[in-house]
Amino acid sequence: MANYLDIQKEETLKARVFHDYFDKGKFAYEPNTGNIDFIVTDARLAAGGLFKAHYLWAEAKKGEVDAVSMMTQLVLTCKKTYDSGEFMPPPYLGCFDGKKIAFLPFHDILPVFAENDINWNAAPSNYLSDDFIKTRKKITKLLAKNFTVYDFDEDSAEIKSFIKNNFIPGMVSTKSPITKNNFPHIYNRWVTEVKPTINISADRWQKYKREGVLDLDFFLADVMSRDGKTIIEKLNIILDNDNYKLQKDIEGELFKTDINFTDGGAAYRRFWNKYERPPAEEYQQYMIGRRDLLVPKNIREVKGSFFTPQIWVEKSQEYIAKALGENWQEEYTIWDCAAGTGNLLAGLANKYNIWASTIDQPDVDTMKALIDEGFNVLPAHVFRFDFLNDTFDKLPPELKKILDDPEKRKKLIIYINPPYAEATSTATAMGRGHNKGDVATAHKTRDKYKAAIGSATNEISAQFMARIYHEIPECKLALFSKLKFVNGQNFSRFREFFNADFKKGFAVCADTFDNVAGKFPIGFTVWDLSGKKFPKNITLDVAGNRERKRFWALDGKSINKWIIQFNKTVHEGIAYMANPAPDFQKINQPYITAQTGSRHFHYYVFNKSNVIEGCIYFAVRLCIEPTWLNDRDQFLFPNDGYKTDTEFQNDCLIFTLFHGQNRISCVDGVNHWIPFTEQEVDASEKFDSNFMSKYIKGKTFSNEANSVLNTGLELWKYYHAKTKGNNTVSVNASFYDIREYFQGRAPNGKMNNKSADETYNKIIKMLRNHVKLLAQKIEPKIYEYGFLK
Repeated sequence: MANYLDIQKEETLKARVFHDYFDKGKFAYEPNTGNIDFIVTDARLAAGGLFKAHYLWAEAKKGEVDAVSMMTQLVLTCKKTYDSGEFMPPPYLGCFDGKKIAFLPFHDILPVFAENDINWNAAPSNYLSDDFIKTRKKITKLLAKNFTVYDFDEDSAEIKSFIKNNFIPGMVSTKSPITKNNFPHIYNRWVTEVKPTINISADRWQKYKREGVLDLDFFLADVMSRDGKTIIEKLNIILDNDNYKLQKDIEGELFKTDINFTDGGAAYRRFWNKYERPPAEEYQQYMIGRRDLLVPKNIREVKGSFFTPQIWVEKSQEYIAKALGENWQEEYTIWDCAAGTGNLLAGLANKYNIWASTIDQPDVDTMKALIDEGFNVLPAHVFRFDFLNDTFDKLPPELKKILDDPEKRKKLIIYINPPYAEATSTATAMGRGHNKGDVATAHKTRDKYKAAIGSATNEISAQFMARIYHEIPECKLALFSKLKFVNGQNFSRFREFFNADFKKGFAVCADTFDNVAGKFPIGFTVWDLSGKKFPKNITLDVAGNRERKRFWALDGKSINKWIIQFNKTVHEGIAYMANPAPDFQKINQPYITAQTGSRHFHYYVFNKSNVIEGCIYFAVRLCIEPTWLNDRDQFLFPNDGYKTDTEFQNDCLIFTLFHGQNRISCVDGVNHWIPFTEQEVDASEKFDSNFMSKYIKGKTFSNEANSVLNTGLELWKYYHAKTKGNNTVSVNASFYDIREYFQGRAPNGKMNNKSADETYNKIIKMLRNHVKLLAQKIEPKIYEYGFLK
């Protein structure tokens, strides 16, 4: 079958593709539903919404377009449709143009939907936007295995075969399974999303409760159902045709009274579209027998940083099961010694094996009050204890026996989310802030372990870890924490002290925790404290993503140790570069100016013999986009590979010349960084310095670097054409000066993002895009030459 490159309208293209490849007896076609170009549905089911099976969501483009870009646009488009729950997602996503069609299992793209560093409201069709480029990069990593592309000319038969073999009822489930470990958490969501729509008044709920019929009975009726009907009859409530029926007589209501929904069941259907019902047979009787685990989600935050979001509580318990076995709750004693109001323990099954302590008596009182409402801990197992100050003699005797018994300690899990507070901050180091007083310094544990772990005692979580490791040896530790103890420069002594075996873990973004500011990784890690040596690195799953991230224990030299060897003392430099602490957290701090700064940094002095090394440092620090996941990655002393790679060196030079943090200005002195001659830009006067144009002359540049240079030349020429005859501006303008001239400044002194001059806006946008492409070219070399691991 021929291709469709001659078709000029997308609607015509969509109609032709459907006509030629989809059996109209089986399939129907819906264009532009939820902004999705092309939806293939089941023709045999009732029309509309949740009752119609979707087989394919696809992006369509006339002509010929890159398949990965089309798929990226579709992902950005269909996220809102997916989140709404109005439609059951299809087993496949697709994209096609006049030349080809591609398919990807919907499951494969779900990790991208969990990303929180993408603006999902960005225009999906803007292929040059930061969010599109970021999303495309994430998607590209996921496409290697299952992204199938067919040519309409050459693969017509294969396309039809793919559709025939894959677009069949029940072929792929996009629903999550219900297990004994996650069903309490699913219940908590059900209470929020479904329960309010059940058509029962507050008075009736109270009457049902007096008769022993609780909201969890309605939930169990939902869980133990298939096709709208409960499969187990011996329940207080059953489901019949997606309506509830009472299974016992209650005053004023007949046996098997129907109970429906205030919204016609819309919220119910949206919710259960996400989960596979019923659970596997091996879990069904366990769930019915453990009704006591289904308690209202009324454990709320009392102290900000102590509160763990329910989604991460659930996932942490999944990872403990992966590390220690599915029966960990029966086989281990669990102690949360920083329990707050106890939400980290929600969903645990064996109350005889659970202990909860906290520093504040009101939190103890809150947990004990919640026991009456279903918090699954024995009252005697909830107690006040200041872990960083009290002696273990103050522990309940039964728990103390476990800590005193070497064999029982091996079956003890310390399961905690300690506070993230620390005694110092970036503001302190910069001279703009002050130490946080007694936050991390007024504890006996700090004093006891200061000599052993050094400045790591500035962080409260490290104090918890040190005492647990040393005073409760050979137990298991499962904790949420920042990951500085793995890769922070100030934690070298801590890593020498903490000889433990890493078992399992995942990373999440800090801003998903209530009252935790900033975007950086928080890790949940499981450790066996009977280990022999701290690992060189740990690999964590990225929650909601198929990515894995390796965090290195880096105790060697940093990039700042490397650059300082080229910093020769000179009377007068041609530029100065700030060299802040070597991690992504300081991404806005490396910059170049014509004068040395006064901030608390080391400053690199550019002279005419060390330009390349300085530009390599600048490009390495700035060409990789910072994310919450790489926020604490450390830049390192490189290997020697870069020394013979002149293309890499020259790429870094051009990147530096045209990056926004090159703030050299002729206002501050002679501008030695003009990359062009007076003749090339048609300047009205001679430049004060031709150093950079002479330095560049004769060098060979990559295609990406040349694209930046050529667009930069266009910018300089436009500036000199616009300012010719204007004696109020300087002929020696730098890249920074040119931007300031066209963009101007806001009343607060900050440079505006755009100009009123549309020609300038077009040129600068093109230049920035070329700089991004050059940065992508440089990036692999940064890892190859060991600047990052």
